[in-house]
Amino acid sequence: MIKINSLIIGQGIAGTMVAYMLQQKGISFMVLDSGKTNSASRVAAGMFSAISGKRKSFDEEIFRKQKFAVETFKQLEKLLGVNFLYEETIYNIIHTVQEKSETLNRTKDEKFNLQIELNPLPIENIKAEFGAIAIKNSGWVNCELMLDTYRSYLTSKNSFSIVDFKYDELEIRNGSFYYKDFEAMNIIFCEGYQLQKNPFFENENIIPCKGDIIELKHLNHGNKKILKRNGCFVIPTNDKTVKTGSTYLWNNSDELPNSSDVEELKNKVNDILSNDFKIIAHQSAIRPTTKTREVIAKQHSVFKNMFMLNGLGTKGIIQAPYYANYISELISNKN
Repeated sequence: MIKINSLIIGQGIAGTMVAYMLQQKGISFMVLDSGKTNSASRVAAGMFSAISGKRKSFDEEIFRKQKFAVETFKQLEKLLGVNFLYEETIYNIIHTVQEKSETLNRTKDEKFNLQIELNPLPIENIKAEFGAIAIKNSGWVNCELMLDTYRSYLTSKNSFSIVDFKYDELEIRNGSFYYKDFEAMNIIFCEGYQLQKNPFFENENIIPCKGDIIELKHLNHGNKKILKRNGCFVIPTNDKTVKTGSTYLWNNSDELPNSSDVEELKNKVNDILSNDFKIIAHQSAIRPTTKTREVIAKQHSVFKNMFMLNGLGTKGIIQAPYYANYISELISNKN
């Protein structure tokens, strides 16, 4: 048997961050992942912003977690020797007269004002008939690149394996976990919406929410800012292509792309871009969300060396490092 401190099930954003936090504390671990290419973490846009929601609210707690996340990603970039973090302003296009009025009213809040720029310079080939605001302290993470490079790094350290995890093959004896060739003191489940099948956390209500992202070729784009309008975002991945999304299909666990979802996104993009574009790729994935939209980061009530991190939802890229660190502190203090 290969003895390790912690067994991590799943290498999405949650599992990656848990592994990195344990690594920072010098705690041995093994990550087991199914190797799916269309997981929510891989399809995710990875966008983060100081201002969020339809009401464009500023949440100080989320902002603190965002700063912690950005610093964590910079450290991980340095370790891996690759750039996947892009700090960039969001050009938030006002969609209606009512939204314009509500946004101007929000500027009475000093904390909100510090995070935005009113009436930014217009961007060529962008529809913004009601104006726009620029949101500072924003950006995006190339999640797929981050996950792939960290997976390669872990593989080189013999700390990663592609395994289709089976709950009934997990043995618990004398306070330790035994799975295939591994003996671990702790186990952390970071499975996304697949948690619904987990017999150890049956009472956790994870709601599957399907989302779609399409990649576009937009010849006259040439803009590096993130565009956002009416819940739709456009992120420049290079000089000629952008990715855009997303749909929100609640209680939907159908992972297959649907043409009607593409049409919904095309209509939204048409409200943003004034010239033609061509769809070159379409991806669908299932987000793990909760009723309260709060992250679940917890210790099992009976098995005190069993943990889970899930329900990251749409702000997962901001919240994952903070709660992964919380889980790693629980394990470190217990040890």
